[in-house]
Amino acid sequence: MDKPKKQSIFNLKALGKRIFAKFFGFEEGVDITNDVMVLYRRNVVIKNIIFLSNIMYSIILFVLSLSSSSQISDWFLTVLAFPITYVINKLLKKLINMDTTDRTKQMVAMYVAAFYIFFSSILIYARLYNIEYFETGAYILMYYAIVVISLYQEKRLLAGSFQGLLALLTVIHLIWTYNFHGLVNGETIISFLPKFIRLPEFSDILLRTLLFILFYFVVYAIVSMGQFMQEERKKELVKRRQVQGDFSHIVGDLFSVVFSSSYTLMDKRHAYQVQTMAIKLGDYYGLSQQKMDEMNAYAIIHLQYQEIKNLLNDMNAFDEKSYDILKEKTELGSKIAKRMQLAQKCEDIARAHMEDTANEKFLKEMLLIQPEIESQIILLSDLYLTMRGLKSYKRPMSHKDVLKSFQTELSNYFDYDLKERFLKIHDEFNEMYNNF
Repeated sequence: MDKPKKQSIFNLKALGKRIFAKFFGFEEGVDITNDVMVLYRRNVVIKNIIFLSNIMYSIILFVLSLSSSSQISDWFLTVLAFPITYVINKLLKKLINMDTTDRTKQMVAMYVAAFYIFFSSILIYARLYNIEYFETGAYILMYYAIVVISLYQEKRLLAGSFQGLLALLTVIHLIWTYNFHGLVNGETIISFLPKFIRLPEFSDILLRTLLFILFYFVVYAIVSMGQFMQEERKKELVKRRQVQGDFSHIVGDLFSVVFSSSYTLMDKRHAYQVQTMAIKLGDYYGLSQQKMDEMNAYAIIHLQYQEIKNLLNDMNAFDEKSYDILKEKTELGSKIAKRMQLAQKCEDIARAHMEDTANEKFLKEMLLIQPEIESQIILLSDLYLTMRGLKSYKRPMSHKDVLKSFQTELSNYFDYDLKERFLKIHDEFNEMYNNF
């Protein structure tokens, strides 16, 4: 009974993450090298935040109307808040989606959204500042406006918004919060200012202003760092895509050259014969099942060359998906190239011994190429088939003659135990060759 519950909770968390990524994720399917696309996504996210903010404002006004002996005008404002919320969200949505590729239109949408954020916070404060217990919460909305605007990661917008908010806050402090006109009480500014400086109201206004400025500098520093890191990340991504493009061309050309010059190594019938014999010999040698599976795949992996032959044609765009495809195909190409190297090693050994050009230096060079036991098993199977077959540099050899070669000069290329096991089951190799 517990397992389904845990699974349900896990799905609920995953659903929550998907919903958040869809409506509030800044990189939901966004190419960060495209400034307009990034700005459009930011506008969409800010619009969604504004929508939630409007709902919150409407709820606050509704609760306020219920909890106090409000006048009819208060209820009128509360009821009016709902359609206004809907209309503003629709207007922002229309403005943002007017042209998602036009930078100017997206910039206009950004400034409209920013203006509405701090203007709406001021209006809510104007409605709540004179109500006990509500003034502090309403005042926090000024800070909330700065935080939301900072999500644009735009220093100029943030600086302009701060200057506007600071000026408005000063006016709010003097007119609404502490009724500056009432404190003056008909006195001249020159006679009132010395008294005002000694009042607790002045200290509170000064403290609020300084805290707001300090908060702004902290947010501005965060935005500056975020914008710098975003620009650096964008530059790195552009460089990576350039390298990715160059690499695709180089690897594509390299594969084309390799495949065009090694078409004789792509014989399917020969490859499957090698695979069958290698599996037989590997099993007799005592390889683990994992090693057997790896060797089984590796023996014929070069037959997958068609999957990477047209590598360049598949790279139409350079995004994360194409990067993963390129990585996957490059890894496959590396394995294919390695397998073809082993096939070429077989050809070189067979030719050198048929033309009697093999010497000590040649032996050492060959022993350095893929000395792993799995590669030796594939090489032995391949070399047996090559010696038995017809080549431009040799005639077909009988099983008896090939066996004699493996007992003498060819034995130096293989592990002693591997060679001995092959010699014990050579009749089965002969049978497989005749019946394939």
